[in-house]
Amino acid sequence: MILTLLVLIPSIAILIVTGWGVVEHEKAMKNVTESYVLDLAQSVALRVDRPRFIHRAQMMSPRSIDSFVLDISMPGWVALVDEDGNLLAASSRARDVLPQIWQVGVPVGKATLLKGPMGDTYTIAAIPTSQGWYVIAAVAWSQLLGPMVRFSHLWPAAVGLLAIVGLCAVWAFWRWLIMPLLSLEAEVSSLKWGRDLPEPDDPLAVWELRRLRKVLYQLAETAKEREELTQRYVSDLVQVQEEERTKLAREIHDGPLQDVTALLQRILLLKQESWSEKAKKYIEIAEESATAAVRELRGLCDTLSPPWLDLGLLQALTELTERLARIYGIKIYLEANEIPDVNEDITLAFFRIVQEAINNAVKHGSAKSIWVRLACENGYLVLQIEDDGSGFDFEGDVEALRIKGHRGIANMAERMRMIKGQIDIKSSSSNSGTVITCKVLLPLSGEKSPRNAFDVGDVSKS
Repeated sequence: MILTLLVLIPSIAILIVTGWGVVEHEKAMKNVTESYVLDLAQSVALRVDRPRFIHRAQMMSPRSIDSFVLDISMPGWVALVDEDGNLLAASSRARDVLPQIWQVGVPVGKATLLKGPMGDTYTIAAIPTSQGWYVIAAVAWSQLLGPMVRFSHLWPAAVGLLAIVGLCAVWAFWRWLIMPLLSLEAEVSSLKWGRDLPEPDDPLAVWELRRLRKVLYQLAETAKEREELTQRYVSDLVQVQEEERTKLAREIHDGPLQDVTALLQRILLLKQESWSEKAKKYIEIAEESATAAVRELRGLCDTLSPPWLDLGLLQALTELTERLARIYGIKIYLEANEIPDVNEDITLAFFRIVQEAINNAVKHGSAKSIWVRLACENGYLVLQIEDDGSGFDFEGDVEALRIKGHRGIANMAERMRMIKGQIDIKSSSSNSGTVITCKVLLPLSGEKSPRNAFDVGDVSKS
Protein backbone atom coordinates (compact mmCIF):
# COMPACT_ATOMS: atom_id res chain seq x y z
CA MET A 1 0.00 0.00 0.00
CA ILE A 2 2.80 2.44 0.81
CA LEU A 3 4.46 1.81 -2.55
CA THR A 4 1.16 2.40 -4.31
CA LEU A 5 0.64 5.66 -2.47
CA LEU A 6 4.18 6.74 -3.28
CA VAL A 7 3.40 6.21 -6.96
CA LEU A 8 -0.17 7.55 -6.86
CA ILE A 9 0.42 10.73 -4.83
CA PRO A 10 2.93 12.30 -7.29
CA SER A 11 0.60 11.50 -10.19
CA ILE A 12 -2.34 13.11 -8.42
CA ALA A 13 -0.18 16.09 -7.50
CA ILE A 14 0.88 16.50 -11.14
CA LEU A 15 -2.75 16.34 -12.27
CA ILE A 16 -3.82 18.89 -9.68
CA VAL A 17 -1.01 21.28 -10.58
CA THR A 18 -1.67 20.80 -14.27
CA GLY A 19 -5.40 21.37 -13.85
CA TRP A 20 -4.70 24.48 -11.82
CA GLY A 21 -2.37 25.67 -14.59
CA VAL A 22 -5.09 25.13 -17.21
CA VAL A 23 -7.60 27.11 -15.16
CA GLU A 24 -5.14 29.94 -14.61
CA HIS A 25 -4.28 29.93 -18.32
CA GLU A 26 -7.96 30.30 -19.21
CA LYS A 27 -8.28 33.17 -16.75
CA ALA A 28 -5.22 34.88 -18.21
CA MET A 29 -6.55 34.62 -21.78
CA LYS A 30 -9.92 35.91 -20.65
CA ASN A 31 -8.32 38.91 -18.93
CA VAL A 32 -6.15 39.65 -21.98
CA THR A 33 -9.08 39.57 -24.41
CA GLU A 34 -11.33 41.60 -22.11
CA SER A 35 -8.68 44.27 -21.65
CA TYR A 36 -7.94 44.36 -25.38
CA VAL A 37 -11.60 44.66 -26.41
CA LEU A 38 -12.35 47.39 -23.88
CA ASP A 39 -9.28 49.35 -24.96
CA LEU A 40 -10.24 48.90 -28.62
CA ALA A 41 -13.84 50.04 -28.08
CA GLN A 42 -12.78 53.02 -25.98
CA SER A 43 -10.19 54.15 -28.55
CA VAL A 44 -12.75 53.97 -31.36
CA ALA A 45 -15.32 55.78 -29.20
CA LEU A 46 -12.83 58.61 -28.75
CA ARG A 47 -12.43 58.85 -32.56
CA VAL A 48 -16.20 58.90 -33.01
CA ASP A 49 -16.51 61.77 -30.51
CA ARG A 50 -14.10 63.99 -32.45
CA PRO A 51 -15.69 67.15 -33.89
CA ARG A 52 -14.87 66.19 -37.49
CA PHE A 53 -16.79 62.91 -37.18
CA ILE A 54 -19.67 64.65 -35.40
CA HIS A 55 -19.89 67.31 -38.15
CA ARG A 56 -20.01 64.69 -40.89
CA ALA A 57 -22.62 62.70 -38.97
CA GLN A 58 -24.85 65.82 -38.81
CA MET A 59 -24.56 66.36 -42.56
CA MET A 60 -25.82 62.90 -43.54
CA SER A 61 -28.01 60.14 -42.19
CA PRO A 62 -26.43 57.78 -39.65
CA ARG A 63 -26.66 54.85 -42.05
CA SER A 64 -24.58 56.82 -44.59
CA ILE A 65 -21.74 57.51 -42.27
CA ASP A 66 -18.38 56.70 -43.79
CA SER A 67 -16.83 53.75 -42.02
CA PHE A 68 -13.27 55.04 -42.34
CA VAL A 69 -13.27 55.97 -38.67
CA LEU A 70 -14.07 52.37 -37.78
CA ASP A 71 -11.39 50.77 -39.93
CA ILE A 72 -8.47 49.62 -37.79
CA SER A 73 -5.32 47.74 -38.49
CA MET A 74 -5.41 45.79 -35.23
CA PRO A 75 -7.10 42.37 -34.75
CA GLY A 76 -10.83 42.57 -34.11
CA TRP A 77 -14.06 43.96 -35.50
CA VAL A 78 -15.69 47.32 -34.72
CA ALA A 79 -19.22 48.61 -35.41
CA LEU A 80 -21.45 51.52 -34.49
CA VAL A 81 -25.05 50.94 -33.36
CA ASP A 82 -27.77 53.24 -32.15
CA GLU A 83 -29.51 53.03 -28.82
CA ASP A 84 -32.05 50.56 -30.26
CA GLY A 85 -29.30 48.21 -31.37
CA ASN A 86 -29.56 48.98 -35.06
CA LEU A 87 -26.29 48.74 -36.96
CA LEU A 88 -25.23 52.19 -38.22
CA ALA A 89 -21.77 51.45 -39.54
CA ALA A 90 -19.13 48.76 -39.36
CA SER A 91 -15.55 48.28 -40.35
CA SER A 92 -14.92 46.52 -43.60
CA ARG A 93 -13.91 43.30 -41.80
CA ALA A 94 -16.87 43.31 -39.41
CA ARG A 95 -19.75 43.45 -41.89
CA ASP A 96 -19.92 39.67 -42.29
CA VAL A 97 -18.79 38.52 -38.84
CA LEU A 98 -20.17 40.97 -36.33
CA PRO A 99 -23.87 40.59 -37.24
CA GLN A 100 -23.54 36.87 -36.52
CA ILE A 101 -22.25 37.35 -33.00
CA TRP A 102 -23.91 40.63 -32.12
CA GLN A 103 -26.64 40.30 -29.49
CA VAL A 104 -28.79 43.11 -28.17
CA GLY A 105 -28.38 43.42 -24.43
CA VAL A 106 -24.61 43.36 -24.18
CA PRO A 107 -23.66 45.13 -20.92
CA VAL A 108 -22.30 48.62 -21.51
CA GLY A 109 -18.71 49.23 -20.42
CA LYS A 110 -18.08 45.56 -19.66
CA ALA A 111 -16.55 42.79 -21.74
CA THR A 112 -18.62 39.67 -22.35
CA LEU A 113 -17.77 36.21 -23.71
CA LEU A 114 -19.81 34.88 -26.62
CA LYS A 115 -19.76 31.78 -28.75
CA GLY A 116 -19.74 32.21 -32.50
CA PRO A 117 -21.68 30.09 -34.98
CA MET A 118 -18.60 27.96 -35.68
CA GLY A 119 -17.87 27.35 -32.01
CA ASP A 120 -15.20 30.05 -31.76
CA THR A 121 -14.93 32.09 -28.59
CA TYR A 122 -15.35 35.85 -28.85
CA THR A 123 -15.02 38.70 -26.39
CA ILE A 124 -17.32 41.64 -27.09
CA ALA A 125 -17.77 45.03 -25.41
CA ALA A 126 -20.03 48.10 -25.89
CA ILE A 127 -18.85 51.68 -25.12
CA PRO A 128 -21.29 54.66 -25.34
CA THR A 129 -20.53 57.85 -27.33
CA SER A 130 -21.64 61.45 -26.85
CA GLN A 131 -24.22 61.15 -29.68
CA GLY A 132 -26.08 58.37 -27.85
CA TRP A 133 -24.61 55.71 -30.08
CA TYR A 134 -22.55 52.70 -29.00
CA VAL A 135 -19.24 51.44 -30.28
CA ILE A 136 -19.27 47.65 -30.42
CA ALA A 137 -15.84 45.95 -30.47
CA ALA A 138 -15.23 42.22 -30.67
CA VAL A 139 -12.27 39.93 -31.15
CA ALA A 140 -11.93 36.18 -31.67
CA TRP A 141 -9.61 34.39 -29.28
CA SER A 142 -8.06 32.46 -32.13
CA GLN A 143 -7.31 35.70 -33.95
CA LEU A 144 -5.83 37.54 -30.98
CA LEU A 145 -4.11 34.74 -29.07
CA GLY A 146 -3.39 32.27 -31.85
CA PRO A 147 -1.30 29.33 -30.52
CA MET A 148 -2.32 30.03 -26.96
CA VAL A 149 -5.91 29.14 -27.85
CA ARG A 150 -4.85 25.94 -29.56
CA PHE A 151 -2.71 25.17 -26.53
CA SER A 152 -5.67 25.76 -24.22
CA HIS A 153 -7.75 23.37 -26.32
CA LEU A 154 -5.09 20.70 -26.46
CA TRP A 155 -3.96 21.01 -22.86
CA PRO A 156 -7.12 19.52 -21.23
CA ALA A 157 -6.91 16.62 -23.65
CA ALA A 158 -3.24 16.18 -22.78
CA VAL A 159 -4.07 16.36 -19.08
CA GLY A 160 -6.85 13.82 -19.51
CA LEU A 161 -4.54 11.56 -21.46
CA LEU A 162 -1.90 11.98 -18.77
CA ALA A 163 -4.45 11.10 -16.12
CA ILE A 164 -5.50 7.97 -17.99
CA VAL A 165 -1.88 6.95 -18.53
CA GLY A 166 -1.12 7.62 -14.85
CA LEU A 167 -4.10 5.55 -13.68
CA CYS A 168 -3.14 2.76 -16.07
CA ALA A 169 0.40 2.88 -14.71
CA VAL A 170 -0.87 2.71 -11.13
CA TRP A 171 -3.20 -0.16 -12.05
CA ALA A 172 -0.35 -2.00 -13.77
CA PHE A 173 1.91 -1.30 -10.77
CA TRP A 174 -0.76 -2.69 -8.44
CA ARG A 175 -1.64 -5.65 -10.67
CA TRP A 176 1.84 -6.85 -11.60
CA LEU A 177 3.88 -5.76 -8.58
CA ILE A 178 1.86 -5.00 -5.47
CA MET A 179 -0.63 -7.87 -5.70
CA PRO A 180 2.07 -10.49 -6.46
CA LEU A 181 4.11 -9.07 -3.55
CA LEU A 182 1.12 -9.32 -1.20
CA SER A 183 0.41 -12.84 -2.43
CA LEU A 184 4.04 -13.81 -1.93
CA GLU A 185 4.11 -12.27 1.55
CA ALA A 186 0.95 -14.12 2.61
CA GLU A 187 2.26 -17.38 1.18
CA VAL A 188 5.67 -17.05 2.86
CA SER A 189 4.16 -16.05 6.23
CA SER A 190 2.03 -19.21 6.29
CA LEU A 191 4.74 -21.43 4.83
CA LYS A 192 6.01 -24.18 7.10
CA TRP A 193 9.67 -24.15 6.24
CA GLY A 194 10.95 -27.61 5.49
CA ARG A 195 7.46 -29.03 4.97
CA ASP A 196 5.55 -26.90 2.47
CA LEU A 197 6.46 -25.61 -0.96
CA PRO A 198 5.31 -22.25 -2.36
CA GLU A 199 3.96 -21.81 -5.86
CA PRO A 200 6.91 -22.10 -8.28
CA ASP A 201 5.77 -19.27 -10.56
CA ASP A 202 3.31 -16.37 -10.88
CA PRO A 203 2.71 -15.53 -14.57
CA LEU A 204 1.03 -12.21 -13.70
CA ALA A 205 4.00 -10.85 -11.73
CA VAL A 206 6.89 -8.83 -13.11
CA TRP A 207 10.00 -10.70 -14.18
CA GLU A 208 11.96 -9.84 -11.03
CA LEU A 209 9.20 -11.19 -8.76
CA ARG A 210 8.86 -14.31 -10.86
CA ARG A 211 12.60 -14.84 -10.49
CA LEU A 212 12.38 -14.22 -6.75
CA ARG A 213 9.55 -16.74 -6.44
CA LYS A 214 11.57 -19.35 -8.35
CA VAL A 215 14.55 -18.79 -6.05
CA LEU A 216 12.27 -19.05 -3.01
CA TYR A 217 10.80 -22.27 -4.39
CA GLN A 218 14.28 -23.71 -4.85
CA LEU A 219 15.23 -22.77 -1.29
CA ALA A 220 12.01 -24.27 0.09
CA GLU A 221 12.56 -27.41 -1.97
CA THR A 222 16.11 -27.68 -0.62
CA ALA A 223 14.85 -27.14 2.94
CA LYS A 224 12.18 -29.81 2.45
CA GLU A 225 14.75 -32.26 1.11
CA ARG A 226 17.02 -31.47 4.06
CA GLU A 227 14.11 -31.96 6.45
CA GLU A 228 13.25 -35.30 4.84
CA LEU A 229 16.89 -36.31 5.03
CA THR A 230 17.03 -35.29 8.70
CA GLN A 231 13.84 -37.19 9.38
CA ARG A 232 15.23 -40.30 7.70
CA TYR A 233 18.44 -39.88 9.67
CA VAL A 234 16.53 -39.52 12.94
CA SER A 235 14.32 -42.44 12.03
CA ASP A 236 17.33 -44.61 11.27
CA LEU A 237 19.03 -43.39 14.43
CA VAL A 238 16.02 -44.22 16.59
CA GLN A 239 15.69 -47.57 14.90
CA VAL A 240 19.34 -48.32 15.60
CA GLN A 241 18.86 -47.19 19.20
CA GLU A 242 15.87 -49.48 19.62
CA GLU A 243 17.80 -52.36 18.07
CA GLU A 244 20.74 -51.68 20.36
CA ARG A 245 18.43 -51.54 23.36
CA THR A 246 16.86 -54.84 22.37
CA LYS A 247 20.29 -56.37 21.81
CA LEU A 248 21.59 -55.00 25.13
CA ALA A 249 18.50 -56.26 26.96
CA ARG A 250 18.99 -59.70 25.42
CA GLU A 251 22.67 -59.74 26.34
CA ILE A 252 21.88 -58.69 29.92
CA HIS A 253 19.18 -61.33 30.12
CA ASP A 254 21.35 -64.08 28.67
CA GLY A 255 24.51 -62.99 30.45
CA PRO A 256 24.62 -61.15 33.81
CA LEU A 257 21.01 -61.94 34.69
CA GLN A 258 21.53 -65.68 34.23
CA ASP A 259 24.80 -65.55 36.16
CA VAL A 260 23.24 -63.69 39.08
CA THR A 261 20.24 -66.05 39.00
CA ALA A 262 22.60 -69.05 39.14
CA LEU A 263 24.48 -67.37 41.99
CA LEU A 264 21.20 -66.90 43.83
CA GLN A 265 20.40 -70.62 43.40
CA ARG A 266 23.77 -71.59 44.83
CA ILE A 267 23.18 -69.28 47.79
CA LEU A 268 19.79 -70.93 48.38
CA LEU A 269 21.47 -74.35 48.28
CA LEU A 270 24.17 -73.07 50.60
CA LYS A 271 21.55 -71.98 53.14
CA GLN A 272 20.43 -75.58 53.52
CA GLU A 273 23.77 -76.54 55.10
CA SER A 274 24.54 -76.15 58.79
CA TRP A 275 26.29 -72.88 59.51
CA SER A 276 26.99 -70.77 62.45
CA GLU A 277 24.75 -67.83 63.17
CA LYS A 278 27.35 -65.40 61.90
CA ALA A 279 27.80 -67.34 58.66
CA LYS A 280 24.00 -67.57 58.19
CA LYS A 281 23.76 -63.82 58.55
CA TYR A 282 26.31 -63.28 55.77
CA ILE A 283 24.54 -65.80 53.59
CA GLU A 284 21.21 -63.99 54.06
CA ILE A 285 22.86 -60.69 53.11
CA ALA A 286 24.28 -62.32 49.99
CA GLU A 287 20.84 -63.70 49.16
CA GLU A 288 19.23 -60.26 49.50
CA SER A 289 21.90 -58.66 47.34
CA ALA A 290 21.51 -61.31 44.63
CA THR A 291 17.71 -60.99 44.72
CA ALA A 292 17.97 -57.20 44.38
CA ALA A 293 20.43 -57.57 41.49
CA VAL A 294 18.09 -59.98 39.69
CA ARG A 295 15.18 -57.58 40.17
CA GLU A 296 17.18 -54.60 38.92
CA LEU A 297 18.52 -56.49 35.92
CA ARG A 298 15.04 -57.65 34.95
CA GLY A 299 13.72 -54.10 35.36
CA LEU A 300 16.57 -52.84 33.18
CA CYS A 301 15.72 -55.41 30.51
CA ASP A 302 12.05 -54.37 30.63
CA THR A 303 13.04 -50.71 30.31
CA LEU A 304 15.38 -51.30 27.40
CA SER A 305 13.06 -53.62 25.50
CA PRO A 306 9.53 -53.64 26.94
CA PRO A 307 7.79 -56.89 26.13
CA TRP A 308 4.37 -55.20 26.49
CA LEU A 309 4.71 -53.21 23.27
CA ASP A 310 3.38 -56.21 21.35
CA LEU A 311 0.17 -56.00 23.41
CA GLY A 312 -0.83 -52.61 21.99
CA LEU A 313 -0.53 -48.97 23.02
CA LEU A 314 -3.05 -48.98 25.86
CA GLN A 315 -1.71 -52.13 27.52
CA ALA A 316 1.88 -50.91 27.12
CA LEU A 317 1.07 -47.58 28.79
CA THR A 318 -0.81 -49.39 31.55
CA GLU A 319 2.21 -51.59 32.37
CA LEU A 320 4.58 -48.61 32.09
CA THR A 321 2.60 -46.31 34.42
CA GLU A 322 2.10 -49.04 37.01
CA ARG A 323 5.80 -49.95 37.08
CA LEU A 324 7.01 -46.34 37.21
CA ALA A 325 4.49 -45.54 39.95
CA ARG A 326 5.91 -48.38 42.06
CA ILE A 327 9.52 -47.48 41.29
CA TYR A 328 9.20 -43.75 42.08
CA GLY A 329 6.51 -44.02 44.76
CA ILE A 330 4.17 -41.47 43.13
CA LYS A 331 0.61 -41.37 41.83
CA ILE A 332 0.18 -41.88 38.09
CA TYR A 333 -3.32 -41.76 36.59
CA LEU A 334 -4.02 -43.19 33.15
CA GLU A 335 -7.22 -42.16 31.37
CA ALA A 336 -8.27 -43.50 27.97
CA ASN A 337 -11.47 -43.56 25.92
CA GLU A 338 -12.17 -45.75 22.88
CA ILE A 339 -8.61 -46.05 21.71
CA PRO A 340 -8.22 -47.87 18.36
CA ASP A 341 -5.34 -50.11 17.45
CA VAL A 342 -2.45 -48.16 15.97
CA ASN A 343 0.73 -49.18 14.21
CA GLU A 344 3.99 -50.03 15.93
CA ASP A 345 5.62 -46.67 15.16
CA ILE A 346 2.96 -44.68 17.03
CA THR A 347 2.91 -47.19 19.88
CA LEU A 348 6.68 -47.00 20.33
CA ALA A 349 6.77 -43.18 20.00
CA PHE A 350 3.99 -42.59 22.56
CA PHE A 351 5.48 -45.19 24.91
CA ARG A 352 8.93 -43.55 24.87
CA ILE A 353 7.45 -40.06 25.23
CA VAL A 354 5.43 -41.08 28.31
CA GLN A 355 8.48 -42.83 29.74
CA GLU A 356 10.68 -39.75 29.17
CA ALA A 357 8.05 -37.32 30.47
CA ILE A 358 7.49 -39.24 33.70
CA ASN A 359 11.22 -39.60 34.35
CA ASN A 360 11.76 -35.87 33.76
CA ALA A 361 8.79 -34.89 35.93
CA VAL A 362 10.07 -36.94 38.86
CA LYS A 363 13.81 -36.32 38.57
CA HIS A 364 13.78 -32.64 37.56
CA GLY A 365 10.35 -31.39 38.64
CA SER A 366 9.86 -33.41 41.87
CA ALA A 367 6.32 -34.23 40.75
CA LYS A 368 4.08 -36.21 43.11
CA SER A 369 1.14 -36.78 40.77
CA ILE A 370 1.07 -37.33 37.02
CA TRP A 371 -1.91 -37.62 34.68
CA VAL A 372 -1.61 -39.47 31.36
CA ARG A 373 -4.60 -38.99 29.06
CA LEU A 374 -5.18 -40.75 25.75
CA ALA A 375 -8.13 -39.89 23.51
CA CYS A 376 -9.32 -39.65 19.90
CA GLU A 377 -10.34 -36.18 18.75
CA ASN A 378 -11.47 -35.33 15.20
CA GLY A 379 -9.49 -38.12 13.58
CA TYR A 380 -6.38 -37.50 15.70
CA LEU A 381 -4.89 -39.56 18.49
CA VAL A 382 -4.07 -37.16 21.33
CA LEU A 383 -1.72 -37.93 24.19
CA GLN A 384 -1.44 -35.52 27.13
CA ILE A 385 0.95 -35.79 30.08
CA GLU A 386 0.42 -33.36 32.95
CA ASP A 387 2.31 -33.18 36.25
CA ASP A 388 2.28 -31.06 39.40
CA GLY A 389 6.04 -30.52 39.47
CA SER A 390 8.04 -27.32 39.64
CA GLY A 391 8.13 -26.93 35.84
CA PHE A 392 10.78 -25.13 33.83
CA ASP A 393 11.13 -22.11 31.56
CA PHE A 394 10.43 -23.15 27.99
CA GLU A 395 10.19 -20.65 25.12
CA GLY A 396 9.50 -23.18 22.39
CA ASP A 397 13.07 -23.57 21.12
CA VAL A 398 13.84 -27.28 21.23
CA GLU A 399 17.27 -26.85 19.66
CA ALA A 400 18.28 -24.45 22.43
CA LEU A 401 17.47 -27.13 25.02
CA ARG A 402 19.45 -29.68 23.02
CA ILE A 403 22.49 -27.37 22.99
CA LYS A 404 22.21 -26.92 26.76
CA GLY A 405 22.29 -30.69 27.19
CA HIS A 406 18.56 -31.23 27.88
CA ARG A 407 17.89 -33.92 25.31
CA GLY A 408 14.65 -35.23 26.82
CA ILE A 409 12.38 -32.67 25.12
CA ALA A 410 14.44 -32.91 21.93
CA ASN A 411 14.00 -36.69 21.87
CA MET A 412 10.24 -36.29 22.28
CA ALA A 413 10.12 -33.79 19.40
CA GLU A 414 12.18 -36.10 17.20
CA ARG A 415 9.90 -39.05 17.86
CA MET A 416 6.81 -36.97 17.02
CA ARG A 417 8.47 -35.76 13.85
CA MET A 418 9.17 -39.36 12.87
CA ILE A 419 5.46 -40.21 12.95
CA LYS A 420 4.51 -36.83 11.37
CA GLY A 421 2.84 -35.67 14.55
CA GLN A 422 2.76 -32.46 16.57
CA ILE A 423 3.98 -31.78 20.08
CA ASP A 424 3.13 -28.82 22.30
CA ILE A 425 4.83 -28.12 25.62
CA LYS A 426 3.55 -25.64 28.19
CA SER A 427 5.59 -25.03 31.29
CA SER A 428 7.08 -22.32 33.49
CA SER A 429 9.25 -22.20 36.58
CA SER A 430 6.37 -20.91 38.75
CA ASN A 431 5.53 -24.33 40.24
CA SER A 432 2.60 -24.67 37.83
CA GLY A 433 3.74 -28.00 36.46
CA THR A 434 4.20 -29.06 32.86
CA VAL A 435 1.69 -30.09 30.21
CA ILE A 436 2.89 -32.03 27.16
CA THR A 437 0.39 -32.60 24.35
CA CYS A 438 1.12 -34.89 21.41
CA LYS A 439 -1.20 -35.25 18.43
CA VAL A 440 -0.95 -37.50 15.39
CA LEU A 441 -3.31 -38.34 12.57
CA LEU A 442 -4.74 -41.79 13.04
CA PRO A 443 -3.42 -44.39 10.56
CA LEU A 444 -5.43 -47.42 11.64
CA SER A 445 -3.82 -50.83 11.48
CA GLY A 446 -7.14 -52.57 12.06
CA GLU A 447 -10.76 -52.01 13.03
CA LYS A 448 -11.52 -49.85 16.04
CA SER A 449 -11.77 -51.81 19.25
CA PRO A 450 -13.73 -49.67 21.74
CA ARG A 451 -12.56 -49.90 25.27
CA ASN A 452 -14.17 -48.59 28.40
CA ALA A 453 -12.48 -45.69 30.14
CA PHE A 454 -10.59 -46.67 33.19
CA ASP A 455 -8.39 -45.04 35.83
CA VAL A 456 -5.26 -46.72 37.09
CA GLY A 457 -5.78 -44.64 40.18
CA ASP A 458 -3.27 -44.67 42.98
CA VAL A 459 -0.68 -47.16 41.87
CA SER A 460 1.98 -45.75 44.15
CA LYS A 461 4.11 -48.09 46.09
CA SER A 462 2.21 -49.27 49.13
